[in-house]
Amino acid sequence: MQADPFSSDLMVDPLPFYRALRDRAPVRYYPEYDTFFLSRFEDVWSALRIGDNVLLSTENSLPTPQYLRTHHNDGAPPFASVDPLAPGPTLPSPWYEAMRQAHIAPLRPRAVLALTEFIERTVDEVLDQVLAKGTFDLIGDFAATVNARVICHLFGLDLAHAPELLAIVADLTRVDPRQGGVDFNMFFDRLTEQIVPVVQARRAAGADGSNLLVDGLVNFRREDGRALSDVEISNQLTCVMIAGVESASKVTASGLLELFSRPDQLAEVRSDLEANVPKVVAEMVRFTAPAQYTFRTAHKDFEIAGQPVRAGQRVACLLRSASRDEREFDRPDEFIWNREIKRVISFGLGQHHCIGKHLALVEVTTMVRAFLSRVTSAEFLTQEGERNPSCFQWGWVRLPVRISV
Repeated sequence: MQADPFSSDLMVDPLPFYRALRDRAPVRYYPEYDTFFLSRFEDVWSALRIGDNVLLSTENSLPTPQYLRTHHNDGAPPFASVDPLAPGPTLPSPWYEAMRQAHIAPLRPRAVLALTEFIERTVDEVLDQVLAKGTFDLIGDFAATVNARVICHLFGLDLAHAPELLAIVADLTRVDPRQGGVDFNMFFDRLTEQIVPVVQARRAAGADGSNLLVDGLVNFRREDGRALSDVEISNQLTCVMIAGVESASKVTASGLLELFSRPDQLAEVRSDLEANVPKVVAEMVRFTAPAQYTFRTAHKDFEIAGQPVRAGQRVACLLRSASRDEREFDRPDEFIWNREIKRVISFGLGQHHCIGKHLALVEVTTMVRAFLSRVTSAEFLTQEGERNPSCFQWGWVRLPVRISV
């Protein structure tokens, strides 16, 4: 139980460590990080539902181990800047909600459904290309390429930009060799270069609402009448760009690997793809979602699972551990395609829940259904694959597959 939760050795397979935490220290305090690690589903669920600016991502939701070791707070830290406007995930209420509402329109369920035809066409086009090869990387060549093209479409970028975007995101989500973890600040530096030209183009075009992701932020006005700067707008859109490429592709590839490893379950899903794919996708999300945690900083004293937390201390909500909690799921370490899932934690919860949840589910569902309908058999070349031991995004980053159609 003394294991460092950020250890690269531990992250080769963190699940046994998470199980030990859930059983013996569900609210585990690490003084070197001044952080409480929550590992049980109910505690994570409860913490993420706390409002009233008690728990915020002020120090960002992905602080590096180096930052946590060297920055301990003497009381509640200042709220993130609202003038100029800090990155969206760090903002307190009501600014967080205002920024979210300004660009959420194309990510709402009805708007996502309107994207279905484009997503289906994109999936078919990419599948045509990779199936012709016979052997390809299920993540980079297929799933992440689809996701990158969809994000380009939402941002109004030429689809030819997708490979460059894909390369940037792949680079950003690897472990930082100096600081450990993932350098959250680098997200914004690198992606600002991609997003600011889009914002400038929308301003020049009049931001008439034809690009709902950007135009709402361009047209937003503060109480004093000031418009947001290009960088302020980019700060609100960065997470959409990076998460839109990253997570759904990993769930798709890893989920298909799990399903093809269980021929009986695969046959059951194939018996009625329209009815069964949404069910198996829900289990894929629970079982393979790559995000390990999300961090919050306390701005007020409060209590979680009987443990007092002082203002300024941090809480790490271990999402992956919660998704494997025996108290919430029967036989949680087994992949069961039609499992009943009453509550989903993989997309987060509360104020900072994933803004692209509905888009991700449609993308994964479309890719899984298309792959199963067109691929007769698949050999997953796991020995040639690559796993990311990152303490944030854990799992496959390259997964070669040899297929028969």
